[in-house]
Amino acid sequence: MAIVKSSVDNLPLAVVNKLDDSDKGFFYSFKWFVNFIETVTKPMNEEVCFFYDDDIESPVILPVMFKVEHSLRVVKSLTNYYSPIYSILYNEANHDKQHTAAFFTGLKKQLPAWDMMELRPFAFEESDFLLEQLKLAGMPAVSFFCFGNWYLDVNGRSFKEYFASLSSQLKNTVSRKTKKFGQLDGSRVEIITSEQDLAEGMAAYQQVYQSSWKVEEPFPEFMPGLMKLAVSVDGLRLGVAYLGDKPIAAQVWIVADKTAYIFKLAYDEEYKQHSAGTILTTKLMEYVIDVDKVEVVDYLCGDDAYKKDWMSRRRERWGVLVFNTSTVRGCIKYAKEMSKFYMKRLLDVLVKASTDKS
Repeated sequence: MAIVKSSVDNLPLAVVNKLDDSDKGFFYSFKWFVNFIETVTKPMNEEVCFFYDDDIESPVILPVMFKVEHSLRVVKSLTNYYSPIYSILYNEANHDKQHTAAFFTGLKKQLPAWDMMELRPFAFEESDFLLEQLKLAGMPAVSFFCFGNWYLDVNGRSFKEYFASLSSQLKNTVSRKTKKFGQLDGSRVEIITSEQDLAEGMAAYQQVYQSSWKVEEPFPEFMPGLMKLAVSVDGLRLGVAYLGDKPIAAQVWIVADKTAYIFKLAYDEEYKQHSAGTILTTKLMEYVIDVDKVEVVDYLCGDDAYKKDWMSRRRERWGVLVFNTSTVRGCIKYAKEMSKFYMKRLLDVLVKASTDKS
Protein backbone atom coordinates (compact mmCIF):
# COMPACT_ATOMS: atom_id res chain seq x y z
CA MET A 1 0.00 0.00 0.00
CA ALA A 2 1.36 3.41 -1.01
CA ILE A 3 0.48 6.46 1.10
CA VAL A 4 0.11 9.74 -0.78
CA LYS A 5 0.55 13.19 0.77
CA SER A 6 -1.32 16.00 -0.98
CA SER A 7 -2.16 19.64 -0.49
CA VAL A 8 -5.81 20.61 -0.67
CA ASP A 9 -5.25 22.18 -4.11
CA ASN A 10 -3.76 18.99 -5.59
CA LEU A 11 -6.22 16.42 -4.28
CA PRO A 12 -7.42 14.09 -7.05
CA LEU A 13 -11.06 14.53 -7.97
CA ALA A 14 -11.77 10.96 -6.85
CA VAL A 15 -10.61 11.79 -3.31
CA VAL A 16 -12.59 15.05 -3.29
CA ASN A 17 -15.69 13.16 -4.35
CA LYS A 18 -15.14 10.53 -1.65
CA LEU A 19 -15.02 13.24 1.00
CA ASP A 20 -18.21 14.86 -0.27
CA ASP A 21 -20.06 11.59 -0.85
CA SER A 22 -19.04 9.74 2.30
CA ASP A 23 -21.50 8.85 5.02
CA LYS A 24 -19.32 10.71 7.56
CA GLY A 25 -21.47 13.78 7.01
CA PHE A 26 -21.28 17.54 6.61
CA PHE A 27 -18.36 18.08 8.99
CA TYR A 28 -16.12 15.75 7.01
CA SER A 29 -16.99 17.07 3.57
CA PHE A 30 -14.38 18.57 1.27
CA LYS A 31 -16.25 21.90 1.32
CA TRP A 32 -16.12 22.00 5.15
CA PHE A 33 -12.34 21.49 5.09
CA VAL A 34 -11.86 24.11 2.35
CA ASN A 35 -13.65 26.75 4.44
CA PHE A 36 -11.67 25.69 7.52
CA ILE A 37 -8.37 25.96 5.64
CA GLU A 38 -9.19 29.29 4.01
CA THR A 39 -10.43 31.00 7.17
CA VAL A 40 -8.50 29.29 10.00
CA THR A 41 -5.25 27.61 8.97
CA LYS A 42 -4.13 29.98 6.19
CA PRO A 43 -4.31 33.11 8.38
CA MET A 44 -2.13 31.23 10.90
CA ASN A 45 0.25 29.93 8.20
CA GLU A 46 -0.36 26.36 9.32
CA GLU A 47 0.93 23.52 7.16
CA VAL A 48 -1.99 21.34 6.06
CA CYS A 49 -2.13 18.14 4.06
CA PHE A 50 -4.34 15.16 3.24
CA PHE A 51 -2.92 11.65 3.52
CA TYR A 52 -4.65 8.90 1.55
CA ASP A 53 -3.76 5.47 0.25
CA ASP A 54 -3.51 4.56 -3.42
CA ASP A 55 -6.80 2.64 -3.44
CA ILE A 56 -8.54 5.57 -5.12
CA GLU A 57 -11.83 3.67 -5.45
CA SER A 58 -12.10 3.31 -1.68
CA PRO A 59 -9.24 5.13 0.03
CA VAL A 60 -8.49 5.74 3.68
CA ILE A 61 -8.28 9.55 4.03
CA LEU A 62 -6.76 11.53 6.90
CA PRO A 63 -6.73 15.39 6.83
CA VAL A 64 -4.10 16.82 9.20
CA MET A 65 -1.99 19.85 10.05
CA PHE A 66 1.48 20.16 11.54
CA LYS A 67 2.41 22.15 14.66
CA VAL A 68 5.21 22.55 17.15
CA GLU A 69 3.87 22.72 20.70
CA HIS A 70 6.23 23.01 23.69
CA SER A 71 9.07 21.62 21.54
CA LEU A 72 6.91 18.63 20.49
CA ARG A 73 6.43 18.09 16.76
CA VAL A 74 2.73 17.28 16.57
CA VAL A 75 0.57 15.98 13.74
CA LYS A 76 -2.96 17.19 14.52
CA SER A 77 -6.33 16.45 13.03
CA LEU A 78 -7.59 19.26 10.80
CA THR A 79 -9.89 20.49 13.58
CA ASN A 80 -10.26 23.03 16.37
CA TYR A 81 -13.10 24.31 18.60
CA TYR A 82 -15.26 24.88 15.50
CA SER A 83 -15.18 21.15 14.76
CA PRO A 84 -17.92 19.11 16.48
CA ILE A 85 -16.67 15.79 15.12
CA TYR A 86 -13.79 14.27 13.17
CA SER A 87 -13.37 10.94 11.47
CA ILE A 88 -11.04 8.82 9.41
CA LEU A 89 -12.63 8.05 6.09
CA TYR A 90 -12.61 4.37 5.25
CA ASN A 91 -15.14 2.10 3.58
CA GLU A 92 -16.50 -0.08 6.35
CA ALA A 93 -18.01 -2.50 3.85
CA ASN A 94 -14.82 -3.07 1.83
CA HIS A 95 -12.01 -2.52 4.35
CA ASP A 96 -11.15 -4.95 7.09
CA LYS A 97 -9.17 -3.94 10.16
CA GLN A 98 -5.89 -5.03 8.58
CA HIS A 99 -6.34 -2.59 5.71
CA THR A 100 -6.82 0.40 8.03
CA ALA A 101 -3.93 -0.77 10.22
CA ALA A 102 -1.76 -1.05 7.10
CA PHE A 103 -2.63 2.56 6.27
CA PHE A 104 -1.22 3.70 9.63
CA THR A 105 1.84 1.50 9.22
CA GLY A 106 2.50 3.20 5.89
CA LEU A 107 1.66 6.61 7.33
CA LYS A 108 4.26 6.18 10.07
CA LYS A 109 6.92 5.73 7.39
CA GLN A 110 5.59 8.54 5.21
CA LEU A 111 5.39 11.21 7.90
CA PRO A 112 8.23 13.67 8.39
CA ALA A 113 9.94 13.77 11.79
CA TRP A 114 7.18 13.81 14.39
CA ASP A 115 6.79 13.06 18.09
CA MET A 116 3.03 12.76 18.59
CA MET A 117 -0.30 12.69 16.78
CA GLU A 118 -3.37 14.31 18.31
CA LEU A 119 -6.60 13.37 16.57
CA ARG A 120 -9.99 14.68 17.81
CA PRO A 121 -12.98 14.63 18.32
CA PHE A 122 -14.23 11.16 17.37
CA ALA A 123 -17.43 9.35 18.14
CA PHE A 124 -16.58 7.12 21.09
CA GLU A 125 -16.97 3.95 19.00
CA GLU A 126 -14.57 5.24 16.37
CA SER A 127 -11.93 6.20 18.94
CA ASP A 128 -12.05 2.61 20.19
CA PHE A 129 -11.80 1.27 16.63
CA LEU A 130 -8.83 3.55 15.95
CA LEU A 131 -7.02 2.35 19.07
CA GLU A 132 -7.34 -1.22 17.76
CA GLN A 133 -5.91 -0.28 14.36
CA LEU A 134 -3.03 1.64 15.88
CA LYS A 135 -2.19 -1.34 18.08
CA LEU A 136 -2.10 -3.57 15.00
CA ALA A 137 0.17 -1.00 13.34
CA GLY A 138 2.52 -1.02 16.34
CA MET A 139 1.83 2.59 17.26
CA PRO A 140 1.31 3.25 21.02
CA ALA A 141 -1.80 5.33 21.68
CA VAL A 142 -4.21 6.42 24.42
CA SER A 143 -7.67 7.95 24.25
CA PHE A 144 -9.00 10.98 26.12
CA PHE A 145 -12.39 12.59 26.72
CA CYS A 146 -13.20 15.73 24.69
CA PHE A 147 -16.80 16.75 25.46
CA GLY A 148 -20.37 15.57 25.86
CA ASN A 149 -22.84 15.82 23.00
CA TRP A 150 -26.59 16.21 23.60
CA TYR A 151 -29.02 15.28 20.83
CA LEU A 152 -32.67 14.55 20.14
CA ASP A 153 -34.11 11.54 18.35
CA VAL A 154 -37.22 12.91 16.66
CA ASN A 155 -38.62 9.41 16.10
CA GLY A 156 -41.07 10.58 13.42
CA ARG A 157 -42.91 12.96 15.75
CA SER A 158 -44.42 16.28 14.72
CA PHE A 159 -43.25 19.40 16.52
CA LYS A 160 -46.52 19.46 18.45
CA GLU A 161 -45.87 15.92 19.71
CA TYR A 162 -42.26 16.73 20.55
CA PHE A 163 -43.22 19.93 22.38
CA ALA A 164 -45.77 18.02 24.46
CA SER A 165 -42.96 15.78 25.71
CA LEU A 166 -40.96 18.67 27.19
CA SER A 167 -40.98 19.55 30.87
CA SER A 168 -43.90 21.60 32.15
CA GLN A 169 -41.52 24.33 33.25
CA LEU A 170 -40.00 24.74 29.79
CA LYS A 171 -43.38 24.60 28.05
CA ASN A 172 -44.78 27.26 30.36
CA THR A 173 -41.72 29.47 29.85
CA VAL A 174 -41.92 29.17 26.06
CA SER A 175 -45.67 29.89 25.97
CA ARG A 176 -45.44 32.85 28.35
CA LYS A 177 -42.38 34.45 26.73
CA THR A 178 -43.66 33.88 23.19
CA LYS A 179 -46.95 35.62 24.04
CA LYS A 180 -45.20 38.59 25.66
CA PHE A 181 -42.71 38.90 22.80
CA GLY A 182 -45.53 38.87 20.26
CA GLN A 183 -47.15 41.82 22.03
CA LEU A 184 -44.05 44.04 21.62
CA ASP A 185 -44.07 46.58 18.79
CA GLY A 186 -42.09 45.37 15.80
CA SER A 187 -41.34 41.91 17.24
CA ARG A 188 -40.79 39.17 14.68
CA VAL A 189 -38.75 36.05 13.97
CA GLU A 190 -37.22 35.28 10.58
CA ILE A 191 -35.64 32.04 9.41
CA ILE A 192 -33.27 32.66 6.53
CA THR A 193 -32.64 29.76 4.16
CA SER A 194 -31.84 31.35 0.80
CA GLU A 195 -28.86 33.10 -0.74
CA GLN A 196 -31.10 36.05 -1.61
CA ASP A 197 -31.48 36.96 2.08
CA LEU A 198 -28.04 35.81 3.24
CA ALA A 199 -26.24 39.17 3.29
CA GLU A 200 -28.91 40.75 5.50
CA GLY A 201 -29.00 37.68 7.73
CA MET A 202 -25.22 37.60 8.18
CA ALA A 203 -25.18 41.30 9.04
CA ALA A 204 -27.89 40.71 11.66
CA TYR A 205 -25.97 37.75 13.10
CA GLN A 206 -22.78 39.79 13.35
CA GLN A 207 -24.62 42.66 15.05
CA VAL A 208 -26.12 40.32 17.66
CA TYR A 209 -22.84 38.50 18.24
CA GLN A 210 -20.97 41.75 18.87
CA SER A 211 -23.61 42.75 21.44
CA SER A 212 -23.58 39.37 23.19
CA TRP A 213 -21.57 37.93 26.07
CA LYS A 214 -19.37 35.95 23.70
CA VAL A 215 -15.69 36.67 23.15
CA GLU A 216 -14.63 38.09 19.82
CA GLU A 217 -14.24 35.48 17.09
CA PRO A 218 -10.53 34.65 16.69
CA PHE A 219 -11.16 33.80 13.02
CA PRO A 220 -13.78 36.33 11.90
CA GLU A 221 -14.15 34.95 8.37
CA PHE A 222 -15.02 31.42 9.48
CA MET A 223 -18.72 31.94 10.27
CA PRO A 224 -19.51 33.96 7.12
CA GLY A 225 -17.75 31.26 5.11
CA LEU A 226 -19.71 28.53 6.87
CA MET A 227 -23.04 30.28 6.28
CA LYS A 228 -22.21 30.70 2.58
CA LEU A 229 -21.29 27.03 2.38
CA ALA A 230 -24.47 25.95 4.16
CA VAL A 231 -26.75 28.06 1.96
CA SER A 232 -25.03 26.68 -1.17
CA VAL A 233 -26.15 23.15 -0.22
CA ASP A 234 -29.61 24.29 0.94
CA GLY A 235 -28.64 23.59 4.54
CA LEU A 236 -28.66 27.01 6.23
CA ARG A 237 -31.31 27.76 8.83
CA LEU A 238 -30.32 31.17 10.19
CA GLY A 239 -32.84 32.34 12.76
CA VAL A 240 -33.01 36.01 13.76
CA ALA A 241 -35.33 37.62 16.32
CA TYR A 242 -36.03 41.33 15.80
CA LEU A 243 -37.52 44.21 17.71
CA GLY A 244 -38.28 46.72 15.01
CA ASP A 245 -35.16 46.93 12.86
CA LYS A 246 -32.86 45.74 15.64
CA PRO A 247 -31.82 42.07 15.72
CA ILE A 248 -31.66 40.91 19.35
CA ALA A 249 -30.98 37.17 18.99
CA ALA A 250 -29.54 34.96 16.27
CA GLN A 251 -28.86 31.26 15.82
CA VAL A 252 -27.05 29.38 13.06
CA TRP A 253 -28.44 25.89 12.42
CA ILE A 254 -27.31 23.62 9.60
CA VAL A 255 -29.52 20.90 8.11
CA ALA A 256 -27.61 17.99 6.58
CA ASP A 257 -27.37 14.21 6.98
CA LYS A 258 -31.07 14.09 8.06
CA THR A 259 -29.93 16.11 11.07
CA ALA A 260 -30.36 19.69 12.28
CA TYR A 261 -27.04 20.81 13.75
CA ILE A 262 -27.29 23.72 16.21
CA PHE A 263 -23.96 25.36 15.48
CA LYS A 264 -23.95 28.85 16.99
CA LEU A 265 -26.25 31.02 19.07
CA ALA A 266 -26.11 34.48 20.61
CA TYR A 267 -28.38 37.16 22.02
CA ASP A 268 -28.05 40.85 22.83
CA GLU A 269 -27.65 41.10 26.61
CA GLU A 270 -29.50 44.41 26.69
CA TYR A 271 -32.68 42.50 25.72
CA LYS A 272 -32.07 39.40 27.83
CA GLN A 273 -35.38 39.79 29.68
CA HIS A 274 -37.33 38.91 26.51
CA SER A 275 -35.82 35.39 26.29
CA ALA A 276 -35.56 35.82 22.52
CA GLY A 277 -33.07 32.96 22.37
CA THR A 278 -35.59 30.53 23.83
CA ILE A 279 -38.27 31.76 21.43
CA LEU A 280 -35.86 31.42 18.52
CA THR A 281 -34.91 27.87 19.50
CA THR A 282 -38.60 26.95 19.60
CA LYS A 283 -39.30 28.41 16.14
CA LEU A 284 -36.25 26.75 14.58
CA MET A 285 -37.09 23.44 16.23
CA GLU A 286 -40.58 23.62 14.75
CA TYR A 287 -39.15 24.43 11.31
CA VAL A 288 -36.58 21.61 11.17
CA ILE A 289 -39.04 19.01 12.53
CA ASP A 290 -42.15 19.92 10.55
CA VAL A 291 -40.63 21.39 7.36
CA ASP A 292 -37.22 19.73 7.00
CA LYS A 293 -38.44 16.45 8.54
CA VAL A 294 -35.07 15.82 10.22
CA GLU A 295 -34.53 12.61 12.17
CA VAL A 296 -32.09 14.09 14.69
CA VAL A 297 -31.46 17.49 16.26
CA ASP A 298 -27.88 17.81 17.51
CA TYR A 299 -26.62 20.41 20.02
CA LEU A 300 -23.02 19.51 19.13
CA CYS A 301 -20.30 20.46 21.65
CA GLY A 302 -20.70 20.66 25.40
CA ASP A 303 -22.69 19.68 28.48
CA ASP A 304 -24.38 23.05 29.02
CA ALA A 305 -27.29 22.58 31.42
CA TYR A 306 -29.92 24.16 29.12
CA LYS A 307 -29.31 21.51 26.45
CA LYS A 308 -30.84 18.82 28.63
CA ASP A 309 -34.16 20.72 28.53
CA TRP A 310 -34.44 20.33 24.75
CA MET A 311 -32.58 17.10 23.99
CA SER A 312 -33.27 13.49 24.94
CA ARG A 313 -29.92 11.72 24.82
CA ARG A 314 -26.20 12.22 25.48
CA ARG A 315 -23.10 10.70 23.92
CA GLU A 316 -19.40 11.48 24.15
CA ARG A 317 -16.66 12.63 21.83
CA TRP A 318 -13.14 11.37 22.42
CA GLY A 319 -9.65 12.05 21.12
CA VAL A 320 -6.62 9.84 20.53
CA LEU A 321 -2.95 10.57 21.22
CA VAL A 322 -0.45 8.54 19.18
CA PHE A 323 3.23 8.45 20.17
CA ASN A 324 6.36 8.02 18.07
CA THR A 325 8.56 6.01 20.41
CA SER A 326 11.48 6.21 18.00
CA THR A 327 12.08 9.83 19.09
CA VAL A 328 13.24 10.96 22.54
CA ARG A 329 10.45 13.51 22.87
CA GLY A 330 7.87 10.98 21.74
CA CYS A 331 9.08 8.48 24.36
CA ILE A 332 9.02 11.07 27.13
CA LYS A 333 5.49 12.19 26.21
CA TYR A 334 4.33 8.57 26.05
CA ALA A 335 5.78 7.84 29.49
CA LYS A 336 4.07 10.92 30.96
CA GLU A 337 0.68 10.04 29.48
CA MET A 338 0.88 6.41 30.60
CA SER A 339 1.85 7.54 34.10
CA LYS A 340 -1.27 9.72 34.23
CA PHE A 341 -3.38 6.86 32.88
CA TYR A 342 -2.22 4.35 35.50
CA MET A 343 -2.37 6.94 38.29
CA LYS A 344 -6.01 7.61 37.43
CA ARG A 345 -6.77 3.89 37.47
CA LEU A 346 -5.07 3.55 40.87
CA LEU A 347 -7.08 6.48 42.26
CA ASP A 348 -10.30 4.97 40.92
CA VAL A 349 -9.50 1.69 42.69
CA LEU A 350 -8.69 3.50 45.96
CA VAL A 351 -11.88 5.58 45.82
CA LYS A 352 -13.96 2.47 45.11
CA ALA A 353 -12.32 0.61 47.99
CA SER A 354 -12.96 3.54 50.32
CA THR A 355 -16.61 3.72 49.21
CA ASP A 356 -17.11 -0.02 49.70
CA LYS A 357 -15.76 0.16 53.27
CA SER A 358 -18.09 3.00 54.20
